[in-house]
Amino acid sequence: MATTRYGGIRARDTDRADVCGLLDAALAEGQLTDDEHTARTAKAMRATSFGELDGIVGDLQIPDNLVDAPVVRVDRRRPRRWLVPLAGIIAAAVFGAAVGGITRCAGDGPGSLGSAEHVPVLTTGAGLAYFIAEYRAEFGDTKVDKVTLYPEYVLFERQAAGNPAVTARYHYDGSFRKPTTTTGRKPDVRTLDLAVMDVRALAGLLAGAAQTTKTPGGTVTHASVEFDPSAAADAEPVLQIYTKNETNASGFMTVTFTGEPLRVSTPSH
Repeated sequence: MATTRYGGIRARDTDRADVCGLLDAALAEGQLTDDEHTARTAKAMRATSFGELDGIVGDLQIPDNLVDAPVVRVDRRRPRRWLVPLAGIIAAAVFGAAVGGITRCAGDGPGSLGSAEHVPVLTTGAGLAYFIAEYRAEFGDTKVDKVTLYPEYVLFERQAAGNPAVTARYHYDGSFRKPTTTTGRKPDVRTLDLAVMDVRALAGLLAGAAQTTKTPGGTVTHASVEFDPSAAADAEPVLQIYTKNETNASGFMTVTFTGEPLRVSTPSH
């Protein structure tokens, strides 16, 4: 355990995510069971201090690729900067060489973590993975009609429980608010399955979206998960990523669930 002096230092979202990366590596190496991984991940996401994080991974062996890293298990008298193993996200442009992975930081256990303080930016790879895990925990499946992710919240539609003719519209910002409902949902509506999204590939595309759409210094304003209305009726669903910078230059890109770019729109000059 970290000492009392440094153990009380407040942890950041990046610190919690990095610990989750170490937990992922420990699960893959057989150090943790699925149940242990789920329980520790939930604790990591709720941790508020370095002392709590240290207690979660203090008995684990560090992966070989990080064993000599000076910031891993350094002097226990001072706080360390956690390192993500290979599961961590690496920002990359869509046409760049490196594409990042994604940690299972959101966890797969029952129930929502339910705290907006610990929710990653939802228009990032980490945020997308977090939302999918939260969605599965809340509804028991990953089927949805339409999803729009904003940095701090998500809007989505799905079939109302037990009634395929009713659409339930939800707002998520760390917890799922009570939905509003409307009738008239068509019986042949095509639903999406969030579980088939390649979050590893999409993480890199989201991270490099401003560069790809030529909006320097920009950010992802929102991203929609839907069936492309301009595509054929049997086309697969897509992720549409929208960007904007401080000069109001905006662009967007359309990619498949596997990360294949279909269309890129850049600002007109």
